Amino acid sequence: MINHIKKSLELGAAVDKQITTDDPQHLESVKDDLKEKMGAPVGLHTAGVPLIFSALFALLSFAIPQLSIWDTIFGWMEWPQHAVFIGIIITGLVYCLLVFPSLTLVSRGCLPALKFYLVLLLFTAVLAVLYLLCTIIMLLSGIESHMGFLIGAIIGFVFILASVKCLNSAMLVKTMAFYLHNRVWRRQLKIHHRQLTKRK
Repeated sequence: MINHIKKSLELGAAVDKQITTDDPQHLESVKDDLKEKMGAPVGLHTAGVPLIFSALFALLSFAIPQLSIWDTIFGWMEWPQHAVFIGIIITGLVYCLLVFPSLTLVSRGCLPALKFYLVLLLFTAVLAVLYLLCTIIMLLSGIESHMGFLIGAIIGFVFILASVKCLNSAMLVKTMAFYLHNRVWRRQLKIHHRQLTKRK
């Protein structure tokens, strides 16, 4: 079901083990293997399209239930309702501060960053599912709820499915191969620079 995500994680783990060497020839062979998995040197995968769209859909899915969540919190705490958007803005900023730096690190071939993003995506999926279930239960039980909330919850659920679908694609494997290839290349440059420094 999530075969391509598993392949990307396995690819990252394999490179993590192989990149520790200082042998340029071995690193070159690692790069060649990654080139085969990457395919074309330029394309949608090199632009990071799967990750960009995944993050966009995840952000939209996360944003949809925020009004209901913060409206409920402000109601419980008896805080002024006109300040609800402060809570929404704060959580939105925190979410963005977690998503975008992690994706930046993923683009540098950092495996822990990809794992962190997947955990964040799982949290967003759980939130979307819970919001959908709560909205359905409220409508069925006759508790005052607007039909627009149900539509929003369904859209949020569709968005998180689309986010996961973007990740669980063959293009993500190619994207990760491209990022990892560049990481190995940077490692080669560091070794080369170190050797030149020693000669001086």
